[in-house]
Amino acid sequence: MNRRLATFLAVSFAVTWSAWGILVPLARARTLVYGQWPFMVLYMLGGLGPTIGAYAAVVGTSAQAPLSEFHRRLLRWRVAGWWYLIAAGLPIALAVASRAVTALLTPDMSGALSVRPWYMFLPLFVVMIAGGGLEELGWRGVAQPEVERTTGRAAAGLLVGLVWAVWHGPLFLLPGVSQYEASFPVFAAGVIGTALILAWLYGRTGSILLCVVFHAAVNAIAALGFAIPRHCGWPALLGPGLNVLTGSILLLFGSALSNKSLQPTAAAPGR
Repeated sequence: MNRRLATFLAVSFAVTWSAWGILVPLARARTLVYGQWPFMVLYMLGGLGPTIGAYAAVVGTSAQAPLSEFHRRLLRWRVAGWWYLIAAGLPIALAVASRAVTALLTPDMSGALSVRPWYMFLPLFVVMIAGGGLEELGWRGVAQPEVERTTGRAAAGLLVGLVWAVWHGPLFLLPGVSQYEASFPVFAAGVIGTALILAWLYGRTGSILLCVVFHAAVNAIAALGFAIPRHCGWPALLGPGLNVLTGSILLLFGSALSNKSLQPTAAAPGR
């Protein structure tokens, strides 16, 4: 493990697990409740762990590639417009597909699944840029390319996805959040599938910004109510399953969808 990757992981986990580790006992004792500002401050601080970790890693290894190179990847917006449609639209398509299959196979259950009005997607998307999207500065901006150097893109996506899922661990003990007392294997499958899709997206565009868009769209469509709740039984597996299937297909065959005017992620100076 090289220094940049090690620094990113150490700082990310230290920041996140410290903040959430403080929050868990306070929330379980109901000293703090979701929605109260002290709860939300610690919750959001933990979520910023990968962002803080990314900057610590890049600044601390500037001889490998300077901060300006990281910012070029972060702000790479001059890509073909259909990449933006993919980044924002694919999470919606996958969520709608899982909901449609649920309605088709279990029509009695579909009436019990409530969805917020569609016009809420945009404000939720804006909120979710901070509430998840900024994680991409670390997971795709640092971890994916560093692991990919030695393992290849698909294996790196799988490994980063697994670590990403483990990073969420304290949330499964935290009352008030969606992961509380959920199934970690099901959650991990969904995260790994998402990581595979993002590995493809980042590899084809070299844009951290597009990964932020994708991540925010994933969280926004889930907050809109399209995620199948765990109490629904096997339909809750559809979303994670579709993520894994889609990510695997894109990494295996997605080169046909590449934009000829774009090059795969360029190696940083000094590599």
